[in-house]
Amino acid sequence: MKKYLKAASKSFQKQAAYKVEYFVGLLNGLLFIFIFTSLWKAIYARSAPETLKGPFDLESMVTYAVLAMIIKISFSMDDNATSFKMRTGALVMDLIKPVSYYFFYLAESVGYSLFHVFSRGIPLLAFSVLAFHVRFPTEPLNYLLLVLSGTMAYSIFFNINYMAGLLSFWFIETFSFQLMKYGLFTLFAGGILPVDFFPDSIRPLVSLLPFPHIFYTPTAVFMGHSPPGGARLAMLAQFCWAAVLSVLSWLAWKAAMKKLVVQGG
Repeated sequence: MKKYLKAASKSFQKQAAYKVEYFVGLLNGLLFIFIFTSLWKAIYARSAPETLKGPFDLESMVTYAVLAMIIKISFSMDDNATSFKMRTGALVMDLIKPVSYYFFYLAESVGYSLFHVFSRGIPLLAFSVLAFHVRFPTEPLNYLLLVLSGTMAYSIFFNINYMAGLLSFWFIETFSFQLMKYGLFTLFAGGILPVDFFPDSIRPLVSLLPFPHIFYTPTAVFMGHSPPGGARLAMLAQFCWAAVLSVLSWLAWKAAMKKLVVQGG
């Protein structure tokens, strides 16, 4: 356990060393929040109330846009690490370490994300409260649900990225797969558009995918958007997806180890 905690700490410190990148990322986050809040304000100002779906009024929609974007910014990892190590051969050094590659990579990713939470997420949240009048729930239960749902959401996020990286064991270039993954995240994860705004014909299909449970479910549960029964069912689906994807990641790693050939000495 100490090895993994050390890996998370080193990853956190490594990110803190890039000060210029930090300020650029913070400015980028502010820009995205401003764009999406302005976009939703314009949509609500020009749309008839009956044409807008779900229980989102303008204030709650702005709150959703801010919170979803902050979660998206906070969920970070080097998803090209495995592909890079495969190309350079550096993966061999990880394999001889007395640690699990999966958990070591997870620890590094958690440290990576914790840095983004404290250095970008919290400052952006404080700015949004002042600039966009974001309102938070007053019930302590909502914050507990956010922690639980956010943890499972990160597990789903990590495992999908992890398995996408393992494709480098079979394919020399994985850029097209990564591009497809980013597209699925952008379209279905809820970081930009809540699932409620999808057409009724495809919304049930979207809800069956793991992607909405990454950004949409934690944000909606925290805001109290779902009724108690709905929140429990959504978090149960999150847990199931996190468990299934963890098992699939383990199986993918076993298959990758059979595929791997190391030459030299």
